[in-house]
Amino acid sequence: MTDAHEITGGVLATGEKKSVGGWVFPVLLLVVLGVAAWFGKREPASKVVTEKGTLTVAAWTPSPRAEGETVGLTIDFGNGASKRFEALPWREGMTLEQLMAEAAEFRPGIAFTQKGSGKLGFLTSLEGLENQGGDGRNWQYRVNGKHGKMSFCLQPLEVGDQVLWGFTFAE
Repeated sequence: MTDAHEITGGVLATGEKKSVGGWVFPVLLLVVLGVAAWFGKREPASKVVTEKGTLTVAAWTPSPRAEGETVGLTIDFGNGASKRFEALPWREGMTLEQLMAEAAEFRPGIAFTQKGSGKLGFLTSLEGLENQGGDGRNWQYRVNGKHGKMSFCLQPLEVGDQVLWGFTFAE
């Protein structure tokens, strides 16, 4: 049997066996439980299986439904798919540009880009789908079924208006 050597309080003690089992296990158990609790608080990511493999999508919480005065927004991609917001918050003096910003902050939201502002502002892409120019399809809006006659940045909205963005050929 080999003697264990330990310096305690500046004095070398020999012939003593050191036991670490008394406090190590409880500390280790607390660390493991703490890590498990931290991971348990995170929302699990969902997995979507596609033809090209598995896509992991981060978890999120949807925005609550808007209360009070609202407007609606529909995005028609021109291929049978659409995205609809039945009730986004409306406020006095709101423009279509401000509605788009509101929809971008909503969860799930939208992504759009624009060039310019005011009367020279126009939408260049919506949900990653860019305007195609003169002979192609482009984003056009309607408010309550009527074609927009001005920049979306200036188009005023009233309570209950229904906005439709359509990816379509010029009419």
